Amino acid sequence: MYDDVALDKDLAVLEGQGAKVFTIGYTVLGRPIKCVVKGNLNGPCVLVQASMHAREYITTPLVIEMMKNYNGSTGVWCVPMVNVDGVLLCQNGLSSVSDPNLREFLLNVNGGNEDFSLWKANARAVDLNVNYNAKWGEGRQNVTYPSPSDYIGEFPVSEPENVALRDFTNKLQPSVTLSYHTKGEVIYWGFDCVKPYFDYAQRIGNVTGYPIFESTDSAGGYKDWYTATTFKLGLTLEVVNGDVPYPIDLSVLPEVYRQNKDVLETVAVIAEDIENSES
Repeated sequence: MYDDVALDKDLAVLEGQGAKVFTIGYTVLGRPIKCVVKGNLNGPCVLVQASMHAREYITTPLVIEMMKNYNGSTGVWCVPMVNVDGVLLCQNGLSSVSDPNLREFLLNVNGGNEDFSLWKANARAVDLNVNYNAKWGEGRQNVTYPSPSDYIGEFPVSEPENVALRDFTNKLQPSVTLSYHTKGEVIYWGFDCVKPYFDYAQRIGNVTGYPIFESTDSAGGYKDWYTATTFKLGLTLEVVNGDVPYPIDLSVLPEVYRQNKDVLETVAVIAEDIENSES
């Protein structure tokens, strides 16, 4: 288990290291979406986000551990739990939802099953990673009705979690974004005909040991939107071996961290290089 309470404890540790913690927005149920930053607050920077999908909450303690061990000067900004409502629903079930009407809705969407451990969506049953304005609704697995996964929402960026992350990204203007998901031990790069900075993507692949694949049959993802609108380097890192079943036990975290421990130092250099090449 790794919930919002565990996250707040780790954020306090990061504040003790000199990091700054603040809120970029609020979820459907009014929970704060936290961000933590280390390094310079101005200049080239990197934006990392995790737990956009509820059942993939192992990515939150992963990026937190990476942030604890990052000591570079380049600004690294991290939104460690985008989908707070979904993560709590996945771990704690309907007890995490106070509104009885919403509980009934979510239970119906989940087929009457009170086990939400495989849930990916937010508290409105929208899959946040198919809700961005990047060929919205054209993904191969997309659905047009509330669902534990793959529901595109009523319109692009309909969800407050996505509004918060989009607006913060636009304000920050990072040179690189990293989206942490599970599973497969691969990195997805590019979107549609926009395929920037492959050499830099490969450099991150080299430090993780993950192969690089072009995104195909994908649409509406954060990485898709960022790549298509900025022409900069947006990557989706799918951590954890594909054979590990959901819900993913946190016992795999040390191995996943070992694979990703050098990513922030590497991507910080890449962000500086991209900014220098475009200035």
